[in-house]
Amino acid sequence: MTIPGTSPAGDGGVHGNTFNGPTAIQADDRGTQNIQFVYQWKPAYRIEDFPAAPRPVSARVLAEQPSRLLRAAHQVVPFTGRRHDLDKLSRWRDDPAPQMAVRLVHGPGGQGKTRLVARFADLSREAAWTVWQAAVNETGADPIATSSPPESGTGILLVVDYAERWPTPDLRRLLQEPLLHRTRAPVRILLLARPAGIWWESLETWIDDTLDAPAESHPLLPLADDPVARDALFRQARDRFTDQLGLPPDQAARIVPPPDLDTDTDYAQILTIHIAALAAVDAHLHHESAPTNPARASAYLLKRERAHWSALHQSPSQPLSSTPEAMGRAVLTATLTRPLARAHGQSALDRIGLADSTAAANALLDDHRYCYPPPQADPARTATVLEPLYPDRLGEDFLGLTTPANPGTLHPVPKAVTDDWAHQAAERLLHPTSTNTAAPWTRDALTVLIETARRWPHIATGQLYPLLKKHPELALHAGSTALAALAGLDSLDLTVLEAIEPHLPAGRHTDLDVGIAAIAARLARHRLATTHDPATRARIHQALAMRQSYAGLRHEALTAGQNALSAWRDLSRTNPAHDPGLAASLSNLGGLLSEVGRRREALTATQEAVEIYRRLAADNPATHDPDLPASLSNLGAGLSEVGRHKEALTATQEAVEIYRRLAADNPATHNSALARSLSNLGGLLSEVGRHKEALIPAQEAVQIYRRLAADNPTTHDPDLATSLTNWAWLRFEAQQDASGALQATGEAVEIYRRLVTAVPAQFLPPLRNVLRLQADLLLRLGRMQEARDIRSWLAANAPGSNSQE
Repeated sequence: MTIPGTSPAGDGGVHGNTFNGPTAIQADDRGTQNIQFVYQWKPAYRIEDFPAAPRPVSARVLAEQPSRLLRAAHQVVPFTGRRHDLDKLSRWRDDPAPQMAVRLVHGPGGQGKTRLVARFADLSREAAWTVWQAAVNETGADPIATSSPPESGTGILLVVDYAERWPTPDLRRLLQEPLLHRTRAPVRILLLARPAGIWWESLETWIDDTLDAPAESHPLLPLADDPVARDALFRQARDRFTDQLGLPPDQAARIVPPPDLDTDTDYAQILTIHIAALAAVDAHLHHESAPTNPARASAYLLKRERAHWSALHQSPSQPLSSTPEAMGRAVLTATLTRPLARAHGQSALDRIGLADSTAAANALLDDHRYCYPPPQADPARTATVLEPLYPDRLGEDFLGLTTPANPGTLHPVPKAVTDDWAHQAAERLLHPTSTNTAAPWTRDALTVLIETARRWPHIATGQLYPLLKKHPELALHAGSTALAALAGLDSLDLTVLEAIEPHLPAGRHTDLDVGIAAIAARLARHRLATTHDPATRARIHQALAMRQSYAGLRHEALTAGQNALSAWRDLSRTNPAHDPGLAASLSNLGGLLSEVGRRREALTATQEAVEIYRRLAADNPATHDPDLPASLSNLGAGLSEVGRHKEALTATQEAVEIYRRLAADNPATHNSALARSLSNLGGLLSEVGRHKEALIPAQEAVQIYRRLAADNPTTHDPDLATSLTNWAWLRFEAQQDASGALQATGEAVEIYRRLVTAVPAQFLPPLRNVLRLQADLLLRLGRMQEARDIRSWLAANAPGSNSQE
């Protein structure tokens, strides 16, 4: 049986000049080096060894590009402190109770997350844990040959960096990765991110619901939160950098901390201290004055990058054809796009105006790659271009320093080396084409702009906000976390969100729901503070509740729903014209209460909604007839949840009768709701023991959904698959025609296979359900081997299982 959503793992293979097999090596002009194995490759991500040792960097490179000393991968400055954090992580890892556990380590950029996790990975290896990392594959990247995973030892620790930047479906798919669920050893998944907030709250709820695994957050507090600590950390970094750059030790003591080290809040982040120390050491080496604040320290290191480009361009032995100006623009492009497959890199340079031919693009890409090669130990990056500046903070500072301020305003750093070309760079790179197809770098570029806007206000007002006002549809490609980060900017121009709002999908959207909920909450706060009309306020609360519910923020949605109900009740008491709003609010609240397990309260709200809609439909059937059967269907579901199956059946039968009448007059509007209520009716008839009768409405639901899916598969294929599964199950329960039921499950499986490819998190659970039913039907028909094949796949792919169901 073909396993949905997986790729075969081999014992070895060649990709470029990299061999993955019994021994992983990489050979190039810098010699032969060990690299990490890749154990799983899928289009969205790969799972590979976590690097086990610092990556060396040559003295020649350091002399030309001192910023490389800041990269976490080199670990130039020894790891220090964080004993409390390491102890907490160790207790979490070694807790014997859960098979799988997830933990989020979060903090601002430059707080030390990467160094902390690298140290924890080393300690975990010493404790006989297998340590892997998951990384996003660049769009258009070629598949990589994979190696068989080794024995997992004490357990598996999987590190996921930039977790907040992953598309939501891909991150959920990673957490359900069969490679992590086939082992008997405990699995610990460590996510790293800058923010926690709404994206994490939503993911935490999903983990609890889908994986039944504990999930907790771990805020990383500043390491340098007092003057004494900052001074010690500066001197430690200074001494290591003087050693690396060849400065005599007796001169190190002459390099003193910047004057505002004690008072500037930026220095609470360890990376800011390291940047200041490196800039001070290099300035001393070149007989220059040390920078006096964080922005000027970044500007100094970036000046050294420009000097490096100039030297390479003028070198008689290894000249680069690209001018320093062109290289700077390529670096800015790479800051926005992040690494790309070469074909996409060529497109990016064309779009941004740096190359008008493939040959010109390749020449600039090759020159840039010479200056900024991909990590030598990463086999997935051998075919990528436009490696950005590291660490990320330095790249964001390059964008902020290079981009001019708006006309009539001063740049935040006087005398900064700006480039007028940069003023329209983001617009040129991101503007939609005639086909309205988003570029593959859109998500990363918007994320970088938003993160840069936090510390560089002129990027927000001069680049980000005008771009999104002019092209608000770009927000649909930004992803949930970028939208949530945008909504969370302190200085946000709310007209940006108001421009984006009409372009957001009205219904659920797996990759955007969390971000949309953040936008809705920010706009709701503003509108509630400026709106005094009670009906408008009620609608704001109700719309917010819907958006938060879609995002899985159940308790927040419940609060908004209760606020909406309270407002509609007050309105309805004095004016019955607001009864429809009250009924809709009660119906929505019933669903929200049910989601948090308060089923009896949910039933009370739904019953009241039905009573109001029944009265409204009696007075004005043309307007309110469609509302009544929807509330009756909700009532049937609520009654069934509390075990009142006969009453549930009565309510659902009435809903079917009304929908049937409405569908006869307007099938395009009401056929889908009729089919859904027929499917529910079949299930309720079965619950009360009327198995053969249950087959009739279930089969009719299948027939309606077949017609609807033929005309609009994108919308109705999931409904068709669900109705086929229900119909097959009812035939199984009634012990009728196992062959026909098996055929229905086969059709449902094929639909779910297609759907899982697009949205695995949503459709893997129903795929598993129909496969279980299919295995039972095969056993009834005596087809034992086929049933065993399906059950083997289910056992290997069930979240939280070891190897057997």
